[in-house]
Amino acid sequence: MKIKITSVFLGLSLASIPLAYAGGAPDKKWGASSTTATSITGDIVVGMTSITMATGSVLHIKPVTSEVPNLYRFTGADMLMLIRDNNLCLPDTTDGYLVLSYPSKNMLAIDVFDGDMPPITVEGMESQSNFCASYSYEMPG
Repeated sequence: MKIKITSVFLGLSLASIPLAYAGGAPDKKWGASSTTATSITGDIVVGMTSITMATGSVLHIKPVTSEVPNLYRFTGADMLMLIRDNNLCLPDTTDGYLVLSYPSKNMLAIDVFDGDMPPITVEGMESQSNFCASYSYEMPG
């Protein structure tokens, strides 16, 4: 007879994992649900170090320790081939920050910030001077 022991500390260890990956598999597909997401990125796949756009272009991301939860640094936005030659942020944006949030269990929101200055607080993020776009996605199914 085998006994399976589950650690009581599992919840504590999950708290340190970025929210984008705490729910299961590292790569998760999301369907574009906002007009912005539909017309610029299309459906996406979020992985541990990248976001793959519907066109196949890959945005490289890296988690950043901050008071803002689920903050990621991105690079190479100027190299993305997006729908109808759109830009992820501003036309000259190469690097910046993303904040991934989950308004509900099956929804993903991504706020994009241009440049070297990360968002400072969660409150009023969209009014920060380098905020440039917000994208919404739903889990398919």
